[in-house]
Amino acid sequence: MAIPMSMKLRMRFLLVIFLLGSASLILRLGYLQVIRGPELSRWALAQWTRDVSVSPKRGVIYDRHMRELAVSATADTVVAIPRRIVNPQETAAKLATVLGISPETIYGRLVRNLNLVYLARKIPAEQAQALRALNLPGIDFKIETSRAYPNRRLASHILGFVGVDNQGLGGIELTYDRVLQGKPGEVRSPADGRNTPWPRVSPEYTPPTHGQSIVLTIDEVVQHILERELDVAMTRHQASEALAVAMNPKTGEILGMANRPDFDPNDYRRFPERLWRNTSVSDSFEPGSTFKVVTAAAALNEGLVTENDRFTCTGYTLVAGVRLACWRARGHGNLNFAEVFWQSCNPSFVNIGTKLGRETLSRYIDAFGFGRRTGIDLPGEARGVMFRRMGPVELATTSFGQGPAVTAIQQVAAISAAVNGGTLFRPRLVKEVRDQQGGIVETFLPEALGQAITAETSARVRSLLEGAVVSGSGRNAFIEGQRIGGKTGTAQVPRAGGGYYADRYIASFIGMAPADDPSIVLLVIVREPKGPYGYFGSQVAAPTFRAMMEDILRYLNVEPKSEAIGLARPALVAVPELRGLTTTAALAHLRDLGLNLRMEQNGNRVVLQTPLPGAMVSVGTTVMVELGQPGPIEGKVAVPDVRGLAMRVASLELANIGLRIIATGTGLAVSQDPLPGEFVDVATAVRVVFRP
Repeated sequence: MAIPMSMKLRMRFLLVIFLLGSASLILRLGYLQVIRGPELSRWALAQWTRDVSVSPKRGVIYDRHMRELAVSATADTVVAIPRRIVNPQETAAKLATVLGISPETIYGRLVRNLNLVYLARKIPAEQAQALRALNLPGIDFKIETSRAYPNRRLASHILGFVGVDNQGLGGIELTYDRVLQGKPGEVRSPADGRNTPWPRVSPEYTPPTHGQSIVLTIDEVVQHILERELDVAMTRHQASEALAVAMNPKTGEILGMANRPDFDPNDYRRFPERLWRNTSVSDSFEPGSTFKVVTAAAALNEGLVTENDRFTCTGYTLVAGVRLACWRARGHGNLNFAEVFWQSCNPSFVNIGTKLGRETLSRYIDAFGFGRRTGIDLPGEARGVMFRRMGPVELATTSFGQGPAVTAIQQVAAISAAVNGGTLFRPRLVKEVRDQQGGIVETFLPEALGQAITAETSARVRSLLEGAVVSGSGRNAFIEGQRIGGKTGTAQVPRAGGGYYADRYIASFIGMAPADDPSIVLLVIVREPKGPYGYFGSQVAAPTFRAMMEDILRYLNVEPKSEAIGLARPALVAVPELRGLTTTAALAHLRDLGLNLRMEQNGNRVVLQTPLPGAMVSVGTTVMVELGQPGPIEGKVAVPDVRGLAMRVASLELANIGLRIIATGTGLAVSQDPLPGEFVDVATAVRVVFRP
């Protein structure tokens, strides 16, 4: 019997539907099997496995001689498996007594509907031992790596610190985080629905890939020297901040970089965030007279001046109706260019800047790397600030270092170029990357950024800098038997709304050694110095430079040179601040500068002086002082205020005036007896209590 047409159509329709459905099913199965197969397999596996991450060891950070500066350690992290906890309230109470966390906080975590809950990360070993002794059901431990800095505060601004998850949050730890971090491993074991591992089933272990190590260019001993002397300078000059940067001018390698105040990266959260900043790269300041090195190098390189060209200083110069004064009110008179540099004469440098012109001076400023980041391997580097439009007055002030703002690292790189033959190098902190076995993975070579001046001009700049130490304002940086060159700088602190503070200064000194073939360029900056020792770069920063450089050269076995130039008594010296000093201290201070002392009235402390501090006088000049009356009897000294100081610095402060210390505790000084300002006999013991 023939099948009706309508029936055939229905059968064909059903066949098409069947075929389409089958094809869709096959495609779906193929999609799930081929495309999403791996993903679904992982999901299924996760339903019946328990995965525990194994933290990798973070790479070690070494100094250039493979001394450890940052290392990895292990610490216990407390975790809870809520489904296995029998009595959450009782468990929370017991945990709280050990961890120091409120029972309510812990209880809230224990009752969460999660497979695993973190209770406390990387706890001390004593706490972990106490918790293990409790043997609480559902409480487990996860071994994690932690970061330790064995030298505590040393190089803290270079190293930076890491967070609780071992991620770099500052310094080298942040810049090279991917290199140091490594890759986590895993322990995977079968588990039931309550996340309890199956008995008698071996877990699957994937070992972590540990991080690579970093070898820095810094030298731990040089770093110690810089930090030690900055501590002394901060105390001696009651400064708000200080920094020092030492660099090899031939390679750009940083040998040391220190800032004060500092922090302890082992416990960085205890310190204000502003102390985490590396001011050597992040903060800009007006360089003052140290910038005259750039102006002098540009003028010599352009052939616009020679060392014997004559300049006349009357004490000021007028530029576009603006009076720009010399630091010496009555002027320097007639000087040759070398003497202009040594005596740091501002009006003469305005003359030189005018000869250079705006475009030429700007070109050299750029060639020496100012106005842009150096590219040092640290986060947070500033560009500095240069004049966008340089009129006659801006050109004049820029020529002697007032107006532009530069970073410390820019200045070190620029002066290194001025004395190393003229090549500007990128400053570097990392020397090598090494694997866990100590094999070298990557080596960082010196990177030349350009030629700022010729080698011949560089030699002439070195000679000028050496003369500034031997015969000019930098004589307090002189080291017997060594050839030292350098330049002092004193800049006023600018106000936020424009203008300058009348009584706030930045004292600086940048120098090199040995002057004939420099292997070290060292910059010292002391911000807002106060107290009886003055505020000029020659009075504050130069002596600190000398103390640092003398120890560095001795450590590096740089032998004294027979051809070293002897210290010449300069024609002019700055009168120091004597007010508040004892007669003995005032006399010693003046004798060191070749000045004489005449005392009037009775007493043992200077209350008035003539000439005033900062006045430039000839060697041999007599300084008149008036002593306080009535004053304490001879043989007694005023107890200084050592509160807030570290033990070593407090001991040094007391020892400097002949007092002994009886110290109790550790950390910073919180109280003292006798109190500050009391007069006591020399050799008296001062009891000082220290607390963390």
